[in-house]
Amino acid sequence: MIDTARKTADVSPAAERAAKAPDAAPAPLAGGAPFRFALVADLHFGSVPDGLAAALHDDLAESAPDLVIIAGDLTLRARSREFDAAREWLDALKTEKMVLPGNHDLPYVNLWERFFNPYRRFSALGGGPLEPVYDAGAVVIAGLNTTRSWQPHLKWQEGVARPRGVAAAVERLSGGAPQTFRAVVSHHPLSLGANAPPYVRPAIGAEAAVNALTDAGAELFMSGHVHRGFAHAFEAAGAPRIALGAPTALSNRLRGEPNGYWLAEIGADQMRFLLRRRGEARFGLERDITFPRRAQSHMNAK
Repeated sequence: MIDTARKTADVSPAAERAAKAPDAAPAPLAGGAPFRFALVADLHFGSVPDGLAAALHDDLAESAPDLVIIAGDLTLRARSREFDAAREWLDALKTEKMVLPGNHDLPYVNLWERFFNPYRRFSALGGGPLEPVYDAGAVVIAGLNTTRSWQPHLKWQEGVARPRGVAAAVERLSGGAPQTFRAVVSHHPLSLGANAPPYVRPAIGAEAAVNALTDAGAELFMSGHVHRGFAHAFEAAGAPRIALGAPTALSNRLRGEPNGYWLAEIGADQMRFLLRRRGEARFGLERDITFPRRAQSHMNAK
């Protein structure tokens, strides 16, 4: 199944059963090579140890993915200097990027701005949409903004899968050939495995969102927020799906495991995920997990 592991990652028993050892890189997608992307989350500029941001940049540059996905929490307290540091790091990364906000990217002290213009500082990073979309024909990845400036309880850090955002993502994923790779990324997880820590739960409205997005063909649900890496198989709308959660890539706010990120290779018949962890001097491979793709059979059944 998996056996390039050097340490124990937070990979659920369902993932262990569903995964298999890759004999080779995934077969090419229609019309080209396997699609490669990096899932990076919880950078938290403002809490980054010296040298770590440069080490991550160098590892991403060496890995050379087609796309780098930043699944929220670029900053610690949404301070201007933290966004400046995040912008400088992103600008130095010479690859296509897809950047979503996290709950830490909304103003923490300035409540006026938090309530009336909560995404001003985040949007100044590059002016991109809060729910970006990557569409390369054979690959469609829809961003879902699960942050809110306030909620009717004290746990404002929790996420919400808004019906309007889910409907927009469904529309973006719909259409195309059955074998198109479709995925969703949000800051807050929409699915958590049995090994999830007790301090976190899925975004409000997650079950309905996952079912709707699965019906639209989403095979993979990606997230950050938890500061722990996980990969697990689960069932939604009668179809097997995969949830992939990134650990914190840069922050010293660790949750029992080192900094890291996922490097993914998507082929015609399988999804391969490589968990890269911070070592003493650089990032290195810790886990190599492969899941079969199931989207084509699900879409054909509809």
